Amino acid sequence: MEHVDRCVVLVDAGYLLGAAASLLAGEPARSRITVDHAALIQGLRERAEADTEQPLLRIYWFDGAPDRVPQPEHRRLRVMPRVTVRLGALTRSDGRWAQKGVDAAMHAELTELARNRACSDVVLVTGDGDLLPGLMSAKEHGVAVHLWAVQAADGDYNQSEDLVAEADERRVLDRAWITHSVRAKETAAVCPPPPVPRPEIAAILSAPLPESGPESATGSGSSGSSGSSVPSASARKADGAVAPATEGRNGSGPAEHERADADADAPPAQGGRGVPTPKDLASLRAPLGPSVGTSAGTSAGQPTGQPTGPSGTAAAA
Repeated sequence: MEHVDRCVVLVDAGYLLGAAASLLAGEPARSRITVDHAALIQGLRERAEADTEQPLLRIYWFDGAPDRVPQPEHRRLRVMPRVTVRLGALTRSDGRWAQKGVDAAMHAELTELARNRACSDVVLVTGDGDLLPGLMSAKEHGVAVHLWAVQAADGDYNQSEDLVAEADERRVLDRAWITHSVRAKETAAVCPPPPVPRPEIAAILSAPLPESGPESATGSGSSGSSGSSVPSASARKADGAVAPATEGRNGSGPAEHERADADADAPPAQGGRGVPTPKDLASLRAPLGPSVGTSAGTSAGQPTGQPTGPSGTAAAA
């Protein structure tokens, strides 16, 4: 029996849609993508006929379903022209859904098509290494096997290496081809609720603020009179605080003691300061009259206040 020049496409839906979800949404969950099944089937048909240069006989869609009951997408697919749906079991293990019997169904269909010489070319869209015996059997019956892969999200292979090595032809369905019929769902960002303060902090924040009292008036050093804080020399003479200077050569006469007493009895500086500053003390100790003491030309022991002659000796009284 001669081969009929036509092609058949066998699709592992779990691999095709799971790999597309990983590529577009970052995880293999099929719930993260939306699929336009009509556009996907049309794209598979056009690509298969272009690669094999043969007309399409049929597309077999292998998928899993709980209790093998067709889901809405399966009902849409099986009424499309040239599409046959084969369902395996879908079970949940370790929190993940897993297909059971899908690879066995694909193996049986591939072997039967090759044995009956129903086609000249078979396109496999899968990555499961369990199909390796069926692929080798199809090749022994003279069928050319084309293996298609979905572009891997990490740039690496997402198929069995033995399966890739045994295939006659290979093709990668890239992102541009996938996005013609598959889209990633947009997930709305959920903002976390604002933190609730603890009861004691809330009570402190809700307590009324105390009213501020009137500010106490403070005196300033510049509010006093504009005169000097140190009594003038004439005022001290009028009060009798300072006596005429009569001192000896060493400046330790009675006038010096009287000046010290005047310093002790001097009133505090204005501006509310009880302790005089060094500047005030220096003003109090300043000489009150003409400088006393010995001049450079006065001999030792000569009384002060007497005029001297040109030669430096005391003038006659």
